[in-house]
Order: sequence, then structure tokens, then C-alpha cells
Amino acid sequence: MASRSTLRFEDRASLVSQTATLLLDAMSTAQAGNRRVSVCLTGGDLANGIYDDIATTAASTDVKPDLIDLWWNWDFFVATDNPERNSLQTLSRLAGAMSLDPAKIHPVPSSSVSSDPEAGAVQYAQELREHSPIDICLLELQPTGQIAGIFPQHINPPSPALVAGVTDAPLSHSELITMTRAGLNTCRELWILACGTDVAPVLKKTIDKDPGLPASYLTGQESVRWLIDSQAASLLPFHHCTL
Repeated sequence: MASRSTLRFEDRASLVSQTATLLLDAMSTAQAGNRRVSVCLTGGDLANGIYDDIATTAASTDVKPDLIDLWWNWDFFVATDNPERNSLQTLSRLAGAMSLDPAKIHPVPSSSVSSDPEAGAVQYAQELREHSPIDICLLELQPTGQIAGIFPQHINPPSPALVAGVTDAPLSHSELITMTRAGLNTCRELWILACGTDVAPVLKKTIDKDPGLPASYLTGQESVRWLIDSQAASLLPFHHCTL
């Protein structure tokens, strides 16, 4: 059975900086013996803050950028050069500071290379199958219940596919491609971010395994690690040891 843990941070800034440090440490450890490490990333301002921090500190660590495989658990189905693409935002932060191997960068198919979201999903699923399992998958729980590109209205019926095309996302672009619950659960470790008071009710419901929320079904192969700030954790039980 996969282990579950929660790391609680004082505020958003400490959540960002310490998550960046933890990711770099985990990648360095996984690369022992010159092993490649695969990391699946998400999008959004919180995640971008983590990537900014990684870009400024990676050079002072033992991480080998050329041995990192980068994936994304969701992205908008728009043109490759659209500035809202998660992969473009990530690479604009990391590529200038880390010598990443282009052959090990695996962006979600865009509308520039695929005919529609479902066709792109089939393509990405095949690529994932050829390289699975992913070592670490970084996710963020949203106040809407969104995790990756999965929304509460998408959880039933559950799909055995690893990746799905979405055409009704309530975001700035309705079309996107996302890893599914099944796909996310093939990853060895799931690291789930939650930040701010507006996500606190959804976080509590998810921790309580609310069947209406996609993140309630995430287990990973080995572990699920929650990384949350004090505001997001405000509705969770907390025990303070005075010893």
C-alpha cells in the first residue's frame, strides 16, 4: 500500500522555496549511479514559483540536468508557442538555467502537432507507456476541485486510459489534454500542492475522501505527499507536541 504524508509550511513563500529544495534533493538522490529521473510537472503561478526557485539554485546542487526526463500532467490544447502553455512557461524558466536534454523533454501534444485533444491524448498515452513509471509527479489542488486537468464533472465514469482529451474545461481555454486518475496513479510518487484559504474546504474534503473530488482517488504506486501552507491547512486537525 502506498504511504501518505503531509508537510505543512508556514506560508506560500516557504512552501515554494522548500518544495523546490525537496524536488532537487529527490532528483539528486534518484540519479545515484547516473540513473535518469523522470519528473511530471504541472502549471500555474504556484508551480511557476517553484520552477523559478529551482532555476536559481539547481547549479549549486548535485542534480544532473541531462539525466532529467520532463513530462507534464496537463496542458492547454493550443498552439505550441501560446504563452499560456504550461510547458512553455516551465521551459522559459528552467531551460536557461539548466542544460536539459531536448530528447528528454516530453510536452503534451499541442494543436500545432495534433488534430484534436483526443488524438493528442492517445499519442501522449503511448509515449508515457513507453517510459513509465514516472518517478515524481507534481500536482496542485485547486479551489474548484481541479487536479491536473481533471474537474469534478470528469470523474465518472472512471477511464482506464492514461491520458484524456477534454473539450469542456471551465478555464481560459476549454480544450486541454490531461493525465487521468489511472495515469496519475501509475506514477511512483505524487506530490500534491495546496495553498491559500480558498482551497482549505476542498483540501479537507479530499483528505476525507469525498467521492465527488478527483484527488480523492489518487494513490500513486509508492506514496502520496501533500505539501500545504498553513492557510490551506486551516480546516485540518493539527496536533502540537510540547515535549
